Amino acid sequence: MEKSQIELLIELAADFQQQTAINNRATEESEQSNALSTLVDLARDMQMRLDQQQNRIRQLELMVETDELTGLYNRRGFMRRTREALARAARNAERGLMVIADLDGFKEINDQYGHAAGDAVLRHFGQNLRTHTRSDDYVARFGGDEFAILMSGSSPDAAEKRINQLQNATARFPLIWQGKALGIKASFGYTVYSAKSDISDLIRAADDAMYAKKHAGRKTVTTKNADHDAA
Repeated sequence: MEKSQIELLIELAADFQQQTAINNRATEESEQSNALSTLVDLARDMQMRLDQQQNRIRQLELMVETDELTGLYNRRGFMRRTREALARAARNAERGLMVIADLDGFKEINDQYGHAAGDAVLRHFGQNLRTHTRSDDYVARFGGDEFAILMSGSSPDAAEKRINQLQNATARFPLIWQGKALGIKASFGYTVYSAKSDISDLIRAADDAMYAKKHAGRKTVTTKNADHDAA
């Protein structure tokens, strides 16, 4: 029995509605997929911008905490890392060493050869300090011709060994300035830090030990405890 025109129209309408529904679902899925893809791209872009911003912040922090002449930490950077080391010492009952070094006869080098030679001496000495200390030691130019080293988890015997290595290397490889070998000498002093140490007391004790050595004119390294617990 043949279908009437009305029945055919009803079937065509049903097919049309079904196809329209399929097309609508496909369009919605495509739009959702495009929206998701856009969100992913935005998230990646935001992460990239955040990483770039964090890198810029780290670079600025490094610039603020780095001595321009020697490339070592400056006083600000050194103090920050010393506070962090003391916080670790308090948590983990660790010990370490604060070392202060001051060049001997630096004024005479400046007076005789000029400030450019003095700057070269500071760079040369700073490089020796960095070369003959561990990668996890903090080395800084405190200002002028004074330098500082923080040796976490180190002992006085180990510190003296490293300082002697530094002094020997400095003697073997003097700075050559305009064809002349400039001998570089320094006085070192250190103090032991522990969980109870105060940063100001540490610096003062190591500085006092360094000046005691400088005034005594001895070759041995002088040590002075910053607190009673550090022995």
